[in-house]
Amino acid sequence: MPTSKPIYLNITIALLLYALANFFNAKKPQQENHPPVVKLISPKNNSIFDFDTQINYEITVADKEDGDSKYDEINAKEVLLEVKFIKNKSKLIALLNKGIQPDLPGIAIMRTSNCFNCHNFNGKSIGPSFFEISKKYPATKSNIDTLIKHIKDGSTGYWGKEKMPTHPELTDEKIKATVQWILKHAADPDVNYYIGTTGSFRIGQPGTSKLKSDYLLTASYVDHGLKDAAGKQRLKGGDMVVIHSR
Repeated sequence: MPTSKPIYLNITIALLLYALANFFNAKKPQQENHPPVVKLISPKNNSIFDFDTQINYEITVADKEDGDSKYDEINAKEVLLEVKFIKNKSKLIALLNKGIQPDLPGIAIMRTSNCFNCHNFNGKSIGPSFFEISKKYPATKSNIDTLIKHIKDGSTGYWGKEKMPTHPELTDEKIKATVQWILKHAADPDVNYYIGTTGSFRIGQPGTSKLKSDYLLTASYVDHGLKDAAGKQRLKGGDMVVIHSR
């Protein structure tokens, strides 16, 4: 009578090999996305400047996956500086204690799309600035719907001869969040945004006291995540300094 031992032996070996494979896979270090390290090199923290002064800034970015700005491995158009005028000390302390926060949905979409290739926040670029758009289009449902169509399907002739490219990769919900951010925040007199690792900005708030004003500077960069990871989780890094006007 034939024995069944070889069959049981084969099954046992297969199960053992399967268990060993799982064991060693569990021991393998999991690939992990590392947050970018962002440094606001200048101006220095607690620097004091004369009111209505032009100030140069410099930002460095180092990311284990994306590269280093000192080797031109970081796209400068993906680096953002926020300059926020702070009216009172308690608000300043609260913001510093919170540290670097996630972006609001609209600006988060803009900085991970290609918006900054053609648009600045205040200055002239290939297309109109976000400030100009917010002034031309009050935040009505009709204007929001119009801008959603312009962004998704492209447009031409509204701001000169330059053509607005299509954005089929963005959903209507994402475009709407972007438009709403522009119409609500782009003309905020207390906050200005600057694109790039180097540049300059001017401090001085119209209608406010010229003495002892505080400004919170936040430099930030959102990385590209792991190339082979599902969903490509993107991480934000940043740095904050405070400057003062006299």
